[in-house]
Amino acid sequence: MKVIDISGLIENGMWNYGDELGEPIFAGPKIIQLATVCENGYSAHRMELSILTGTYLETGAHLFDGVKTIEQIAIEELFLPASVIKLKEKKPCSHITKQELMESEVDIKEGDCLVVFTGWYRRWNTDRFVLDCPHFDSECMDWIVSEKIKVLASDVPCYDDIQDEFDSKSLPQLRKLYLSGAMALAPVTNGDRVKAGRARIVILPLMVKSLSASPARAVLIYDE
Repeated sequence: MKVIDISGLIENGMWNYGDELGEPIFAGPKIIQLATVCENGYSAHRMELSILTGTYLETGAHLFDGVKTIEQIAIEELFLPASVIKLKEKKPCSHITKQELMESEVDIKEGDCLVVFTGWYRRWNTDRFVLDCPHFDSECMDWIVSEKIKVLASDVPCYDDIQDEFDSKSLPQLRKLYLSGAMALAPVTNGDRVKAGRARIVILPLMVKSLSASPARAVLIYDE
């Protein structure tokens, strides 16, 4: 068995939606050390962070009322079969297409977590990580939804075209995903360590009441 962590490190000064999109509500984390073993006999920290920090799991409650929030997700829904697709490295602002996913020939099954790596994980904590990321085009998202997956995971921080004024405000692709009942896990990392094909995934968000999203630890498991 091989276990690969695909969640990103949370740290001060990391990439965040707030700085790139001008949305203070999604600002980067503040991690403050309050005590040290040397000075206080114990170590303690305080964290202030958006629910969209690092790798996070998000439900449709982000865009719709009456949708289950993070603490209402049954634990069984966080242990899933996974289909992992690795695309050729995508260029900034490029589309992720249905044809690319289909040509991968990875078997996608109903109830899967579909994990799509584009190579963008290599740009984690670089300038314009959010603004220039690849995104799913409309036909591609329609096809993904038709596969009846449970979770769509990818190494891109935005599933819609953030450079398009309409898409950036209306989030049509994300809406399609959430209207299907699926969730999103993004952005994931360590694509160089994973292989395409069938796997299992474990996603563990924080157990906090009434959140539409939460930072999460996520791992892919390969039976070898």
